[in-house]
Amino acid sequence: MLLKRLEMNGFKSFADKVAIDFVPGMTAVVGPNGSGKSNITEAIRWVLGEQSAKSLRGGRMGDVIFAGSDSRKPINFAEVSLVLANDDRYLPLDYSEVVVTRRIYRNGDSEFLINKQTCRLKDIVDLFMDSGLGRESMSIISQGKIDEILNSKPEERRSIFEEAAGVLKYKNRKKQAENKLLETEENLNRVEDILHELEGQLEPLEIQASIARDYLYQQEELEKYEVGLIAFELETIAEKLEVSRTKFMENQTALVEIRKDVASLEGDAFSKKRKKLLKQMKRSKKCGMICCMKRSDSSNWKGNETSFLNGKNTGVKMRAYNRIPSRKRLRKLQRLKRKKRNCLTKNVKKKRLMKFRCVKKMSFLKSLSIMMRCLRKPLKIRKVICLS
Repeated sequence: MLLKRLEMNGFKSFADKVAIDFVPGMTAVVGPNGSGKSNITEAIRWVLGEQSAKSLRGGRMGDVIFAGSDSRKPINFAEVSLVLANDDRYLPLDYSEVVVTRRIYRNGDSEFLINKQTCRLKDIVDLFMDSGLGRESMSIISQGKIDEILNSKPEERRSIFEEAAGVLKYKNRKKQAENKLLETEENLNRVEDILHELEGQLEPLEIQASIARDYLYQQEELEKYEVGLIAFELETIAEKLEVSRTKFMENQTALVEIRKDVASLEGDAFSKKRKKLLKQMKRSKKCGMICCMKRSDSSNWKGNETSFLNGKNTGVKMRAYNRIPSRKRLRKLQRLKRKKRNCLTKNVKKKRLMKFRCVKKMSFLKSLSIMMRCLRKPLKIRKVICLS
């Protein structure tokens, strides 16, 4: 495994994209104070998973982004990529070249990539553990790190030696397994507490369950009985329907026969009434009901028309002429009336009686015509002219 290239973009003093190639052998970076020599080592530590901002000489993790200068504007993100040669498959990946990338934005979001595929920080830490390139390994020694090693406690020195010996990886796995065991023990304790609480609820729950079972059984029985009852009701209703249909058909046939009988009876009654009316008309003609009056002075008469119905539903006109006499004529008429009253004979009285009877017969004919209208079978009546 060899370190091939380091690419930086927006990390601390590297505003533009910078790539440093590492050739086989020893590579030295020389420059005056403040030129950014230590930023290279910090970039390698940061891309390998460093989480401490103090070890990167900053107050927070966002300080690693280029903050700008008098001639340059600040950048919104910082990115560092570390390219490693993996021809000997020292790293557990099936790639001849491994590219580890870390990116951070000003809003605090960060991304981790291995060969341009997103991953977690834990994946990167596990990849470089026991490889000599871990974030806590001694492969990268910054300023003041030697003094810390010499002045450190025995426990801290032990961790350094374990990292160098390759034991730290297994110790970390052991800690993780112990933490998982503690979590499972806590979960078991919680489960036991829950079971203890539920034991007191078993008896009432059993009673409720038995009641629910009885309810379901009774409900099923009720459904069966209801279905049987509905089927029985349907059968009875079907039988009643058939009986009612037969009765309806019988009544319908009887009704048709009754209508035929009624029509025949009405026809007989109508023919009888018609014969009677024709006989009465003949009698009225013989008695002098129809008479014509001729007057030379037609200007003194007015005609009032009344309509009756004949057999073809047409109007038949009857006229009653009324005379409008003058004063002289009235006087003459009064004189004549007085003379007639004095000179009346039995024949005159008979004629008046006949006129009165004719008027009565005319009112009877009017009533008959109205009755025939109601029956919708009009009566044929000839033209009749009478004096009112």
